[in-house]
Amino acid sequence: MNALLPFVILGITAGSVYGLTGTGLVLTYKTSGIFNFAQGAVATTGAYVFFILHDDLLHLPAAPTALICVFVLGPLLGLGMEAIARRLADSSATMQVVATVGLVLAVQGFFSATFGELARTFPAWLPQHTVDVAGVYIGTDQMIIIGIALVATIALFLFFRLTRLGLAMRGVVDNPELLDLGGTSPAAVRRWAWIIGSSFATLAGILLAPTLNLDATVLTLLVVQAFGAAAIGRFSSLPLTYIGGLVVGIVAAIATKYVVTASAALAGLPASIPFIVLFLVLVFTPRSKLADRRVRRPRPAAVYAAPARVQLAGAVVVGALLLAIPHVVNAGQLPYWSDALTQVVLFLSLGLLVRTSGQVSLCQAAFAAIGATTMGHLTAGFGLPWGAALLLAGLAAVPIGAFIAIPAIRLPGVFLALATFGFGVTVEQMGYPLWIMFGSSSLGQPVNRPSFAQGDIAYYYLMLAFAVAAGLLVVWLVRSRLGRLLRGLADSPVALATNGTSVVVTRVLVFCIAAFLAAVSGALFGGVVHTVTSADFTSFSSLTLLALLVMMPGREPWYAFGAGFALIVIPSWISTGATVGDWLNVLFGVAAVQVALGFAPRNDRLHAFLDRIGGRRAPAAAVPAADGLPARRAAVPAAAAAANGATPAAARTAAASPGLDLTHVTVRYGGHVAVNDVSLSAPVGRITGLIGPNGAGKTTLFNVASGLVRPAGGALRLHGASLSGLDVAARARHGLGRTFQKMELFDSLSTRENVSLGWEAAQAGRRPWRHLAETSAERRSRDRAAEQAMALAGIADFADRPVAALSTGQRRLVELARCLAGQFDVLLLDEPSSGLDGAETERFGAVLTHVVAERAVGILLVEHDMALVMNICDYVHVLDFGHKIFEGSTAEVSSSGEVRAAYLGTEPVGPERPKMAR
Repeated sequence: MNALLPFVILGITAGSVYGLTGTGLVLTYKTSGIFNFAQGAVATTGAYVFFILHDDLLHLPAAPTALICVFVLGPLLGLGMEAIARRLADSSATMQVVATVGLVLAVQGFFSATFGELARTFPAWLPQHTVDVAGVYIGTDQMIIIGIALVATIALFLFFRLTRLGLAMRGVVDNPELLDLGGTSPAAVRRWAWIIGSSFATLAGILLAPTLNLDATVLTLLVVQAFGAAAIGRFSSLPLTYIGGLVVGIVAAIATKYVVTASAALAGLPASIPFIVLFLVLVFTPRSKLADRRVRRPRPAAVYAAPARVQLAGAVVVGALLLAIPHVVNAGQLPYWSDALTQVVLFLSLGLLVRTSGQVSLCQAAFAAIGATTMGHLTAGFGLPWGAALLLAGLAAVPIGAFIAIPAIRLPGVFLALATFGFGVTVEQMGYPLWIMFGSSSLGQPVNRPSFAQGDIAYYYLMLAFAVAAGLLVVWLVRSRLGRLLRGLADSPVALATNGTSVVVTRVLVFCIAAFLAAVSGALFGGVVHTVTSADFTSFSSLTLLALLVMMPGREPWYAFGAGFALIVIPSWISTGATVGDWLNVLFGVAAVQVALGFAPRNDRLHAFLDRIGGRRAPAAAVPAADGLPARRAAVPAAAAAANGATPAAARTAAASPGLDLTHVTVRYGGHVAVNDVSLSAPVGRITGLIGPNGAGKTTLFNVASGLVRPAGGALRLHGASLSGLDVAARARHGLGRTFQKMELFDSLSTRENVSLGWEAAQAGRRPWRHLAETSAERRSRDRAAEQAMALAGIADFADRPVAALSTGQRRLVELARCLAGQFDVLLLDEPSSGLDGAETERFGAVLTHVVAERAVGILLVEHDMALVMNICDYVHVLDFGHKIFEGSTAEVSSSGEVRAAYLGTEPVGPERPKMAR
């Protein structure tokens, strides 16, 4: 036991600091919804400032220096972080990750460039006496660290529970609007949270630094191990986070004693334990325990694409320049250009994930390492032909990509970034030292070039061919069915699923493709340098890749070529000094933060010039919102619905079809019953209303019918067939379409592309090969379906305009047209007139009655505009507090005293108006 106790003490000491950092991290995440990847950077800043004040320049005493760092520097850094977080509040999860990752790069690069790459000795500023406890000598510095961390965590917990400001911090998590109405500023509350969280991080930095020495990269990544502690606390509980830090520290320390001495292959396990814990928690914790309740749906900024004529001319010019490179640069520079071309392939792989599908991956360097080492073993070790080895090297990463997609399936956004970063660090710590990766020699793993490209010039042209081929492949993918699905996935995964696409398949597929391309990039890079080592693929480099990718302008493949040459060629021009890369990290990090905060420079004049020489016409003037809904529509023959390539809805559903039936449905959220024993039906061929006050359970019933919420009891049937066991996409493929109260549109796509996905999403379904591309017959059917749906909804005039630029009324019609383009025969419309004025609402009602008459569909309508309900509905169900209190015709509902008392008021709505003709 005495032999184990020293390791336990070391683990408790380190774990206390992890817990301290983690509690500050959880506090800022709970109050702002932004996960601070830069927590380690804040700690690093604290450690370096302490070193400057105490040991390097001013030689201040240790205790005052520590107080300055914690109570002056920490709050200042917290104020800066809060200002950034406030700017990021309405940004996408991707931009939030990019901003904090950019801060990590800037801080790490600045201190590495300023103080050098070699670690400096950090002064031991705490007392160094030892105390004999049960035969084990424990340092007083260890006891002080444990005590400080424990006291700080307990004080924060009590502050959170007992003080008014702590209560406000808890309130700002649940309902910042209500807190604001009560006279407490949510911004001020969050500001205090960031001050406390940054002060904790600064304290952690100066407590850890004496045991690590002064190394910006090591210190940053070690503090990042607090992510594992936060994961154990499920990113919400302060006490569990502190306990999680202790668990991580103790397990890692014990692993140092037993695992490392038992097997050299497991030497990296202790350092990997926090990230293994992080990955396992993200994979196995129920989604409801981790999902962020704050909903952010920022409309994406349009990415400029030059006219085709300009792009073609640019491709010719760039191609000619790249072809001439071997003849204009010296022999020593040419390998840098070959390396840059391999990085182009790597950036294309990352771009598919980040820029196209909106998923952040921080482990692309690990995929490249897998490809490079596999290529080396197959060519230099087994003597396989170069082409076959390259293909196998790419395929080797595909199952790993599929494995990494697991957290993407469950928890995309910031948690995916955490999982992929944890995976990358774990591969570096545990995988890189194994012979199966970089060989048994300390010199690295040799990689052979093909026999036909042994020279640098020949290999350069081979790399150029692969970069061009990869660029053309990605361009084709983005413009194919898969590209539309990926862009839809980035904008609204829920909308994509409710239109029939299995988003699980989509996510797995894009991760596999990205992993394949990244591995091919690594394999090609191996031929450039002849021998690959673990230093070529550090996990930290994945952060640089993300920052560079985001800051690059343009679309595919231009951003990849720009990023590849910025990463490799420009540093080779400047200098061969070690600090160049560090200063470039500062530049890349600051630029990434700038882009994430929305301060990217605008190039309107350049874009206008390119449009003019490219022959692109100026966009048509926007249609006024009041005229966004047409007054008259030409009838579309019902037989034309067969153009979808399948049996039209009218033919699939006979007049007597029951449509959607919900029987005795009950929904509970914890102890609250949201819907209690509700039964209703929405047959085809008519409009059925579902009304009730806010909180009555109407949208909950829609979510149950769509498969987004699992009921506690009851049965659901569509056309007589049970929906039990079917996921969201499968229910859509069986004919159930819907719109949303808060519109779920694909804002980065045009109106035509949005409507097309109503048909195409179900065609992709759950089969991977159906996601990739479409046949010419399917393309024609898709186009016809979209044109007919837009004509029926009256939105053909703005078919090629971005949806994000449309008025509310127009966007409502786009969402309806997307349903009409699909093969749905029951439509769930959730408050479709919300945000419309009276004239727009009346014309919208005309669209719905026309749709029922032409397409023989059934509509279940949730609506608060009672004039609209009474005018177009044939039958109405009324909910109140989760119970159905009445059902009947509109006249019966209007005259019901119970309904008037619960919802309509005490007076009748007025004389019933004639129904709209169908």
